[in-house]
Amino acid sequence: MKKRIMVLGILALVLFGSSIRAYAQTGRADAFFRIFSSGTYHMKAMVTESGLTIDMEINMKNGMTATIVTMQGETIRTILRDNKAHMIMDSEEMVMIMPAGAETAGGGGVSTDGMRPSGSGTAQFGGRSLPYEEYRDAKGDRTQYFLDGTRLAGIRSISGSVTVDMVISELNQNVPNNVFDIPQGYFVQDFSAFGGGN
Repeated sequence: MKKRIMVLGILALVLFGSSIRAYAQTGRADAFFRIFSSGTYHMKAMVTESGLTIDMEINMKNGMTATIVTMQGETIRTILRDNKAHMIMDSEEMVMIMPAGAETAGGGGVSTDGMRPSGSGTAQFGGRSLPYEEYRDAKGDRTQYFLDGTRLAGIRSISGSVTVDMVISELNQNVPNNVFDIPQGYFVQDFSAFGGGN
């Protein structure tokens, strides 16, 4: 059950990463938006939502995504490539392969329609008072980009009563090719033939 929750968390985080790229527009954080929209970046972050903390590392390059997520003391990797989601559990030497839909494979399912700047301000984020730039979509959901001098400190997503904070510790474009390698010799459960992979 814990593994299933982690897998769902990984997919949500990958989609959240796609949303970051899609919602990027203009402002003082424009340099960081260009990194996200380039499709090539490495990021380490801590995500907090409803008291749950998830450590995440994500690499994107050449249309592929490699994510490492640690939650509740367990770590799982997922690699999105070749229209498949490879969920890797190194502690069990197992790979679960699922079909990747349009949303996970390329972020193409995330719409930017109606997303526009809605203001700026200062708020507590990651234990400090930091300035932010805010964007709002057609549904009224808000995304705040927090700046620490010339560094993007993190992102806060606000949807109704749900707030998700992503505190960023690293953001660059140094992405090694080997992070997208699928381990050999692991037990493989391949479900990629089921569902509607693109």
